[in-house]
Amino acid sequence: MLPENVKYAKILEANAAYYGLSRLQLVESAARAIAEQLERDFGSGKKIAIFCSPESKAANLFAAARYLARNNKVSLHFVGKIEQIKSAEALRNFIILKNSFIEINCYGDSKEIPEKINTEIILECLGDERSEKLREPIKSAVKLLNKTDAAKVSIDVPCIGFKADKIYSLATKKFEKCTVLDIGIPKEFYFFTGPGNVKFLNLRRRESHKGENGIVLIIAGSKQYHGAAIFSGRAASLFADLVFFLTEKENIQYVKNASPEFIVSELSKKNVEKFGALAEAILIGPGLLRSEKNKKMLEFIMKRFRNKKFVLDAGAFHMLNKKLLNENCLLTPHKGEFKHLFRCMATPAKVLEMAKKHKCNILLKGPVDYISDGKALYCNFTGNALMTAGGTGDVLAGVAAAFSTKNPMLESALAAAFLVGLAGDLIEKTEAGLNASRLIEELPKAKKLCEK
Repeated sequence: MLPENVKYAKILEANAAYYGLSRLQLVESAARAIAEQLERDFGSGKKIAIFCSPESKAANLFAAARYLARNNKVSLHFVGKIEQIKSAEALRNFIILKNSFIEINCYGDSKEIPEKINTEIILECLGDERSEKLREPIKSAVKLLNKTDAAKVSIDVPCIGFKADKIYSLATKKFEKCTVLDIGIPKEFYFFTGPGNVKFLNLRRRESHKGENGIVLIIAGSKQYHGAAIFSGRAASLFADLVFFLTEKENIQYVKNASPEFIVSELSKKNVEKFGALAEAILIGPGLLRSEKNKKMLEFIMKRFRNKKFVLDAGAFHMLNKKLLNENCLLTPHKGEFKHLFRCMATPAKVLEMAKKHKCNILLKGPVDYISDGKALYCNFTGNALMTAGGTGDVLAGVAAAFSTKNPMLESALAAAFLVGLAGDLIEKTEAGLNASRLIEELPKAKKLCEK
């Protein structure tokens, strides 16, 4: 699992590429920023040894070597084998260096690591953020660097065991004491959803077992509105291991017939207690009728399981006690529901204001979705006019609930909004119509695209 600050940086980079800022552009901007900051901190005319590996941001440092070599004596030290590089941007920049007069040293084995190095500055990016321990020859390289008297600078995250004097963080702040470098990502992109929000979710682990990848409880549906609840459940079942379903007695057979994936029981206080304790996220509202009984049930479960994740939609809005909201809650209203719920117009500014006031997360559905945790306002641009079809909002609620079993609520909302809209966009490219069932079918394909 990636550290949160590193994960956010990877999300931002992936989303920037989606909006047209190529990885090669980012590499070039990062390289220039690194070189300029290094010369601001230490001056020019220095001996600089650059250490990187196949697991690191080699492309950035290969490119930075070019900029630094203009005013400094630069040597590149690649710890590993060149054929291990998988990044096209890194390979391209390495070829440029090979055709220049910059000194290049490659250490494919720990025995090849020199005993000492003559340099004034070490620029290091040897580690992988996900690494928990060092492997050779990187381990020997770190040992060498630590006993060198040179000033030591790390890019983004210091390699394990490396004693950095300074850290240059690309685009985002990754440590309390670091220098954040502007690498040319427009400020708006920090608040736009994209495929990175889906790609870097914490989801299924290879070694996990049934139930370990998300358990959702859905409290929804009625005899009159059984479809909405089923759409939510089918969508949730794609991304969570187990879906428990509590619904009105007369609706149970409809739900059972709709999908064998659901574990269905009657909506009662006893079952709310039982299945609420097992679930990691609870979705309440799709197709749920307004009644005094359901209002008491909603208040009971939100008090009883206050630390659980809650996604509230549709019928829940008419019975919600807003005093029970917290940072683990996500509300997914459309424009009319937002106005009814908060007694104000559904504008982006009001989404931010209401999320802050009620200390919750809000996803306002519309041609552009606006999402906020009360601290910032995010925009999602996926989706199209075909998605005005009934049930698409229920699909969104189900996906958000499934994602939230293993992720913070805001991250889940951002990812769900982008993914569901993208699925709708894929359908629109080849088909003239769309309904909720067809949208659900397209979700796995859309997610696969995000992962690429």
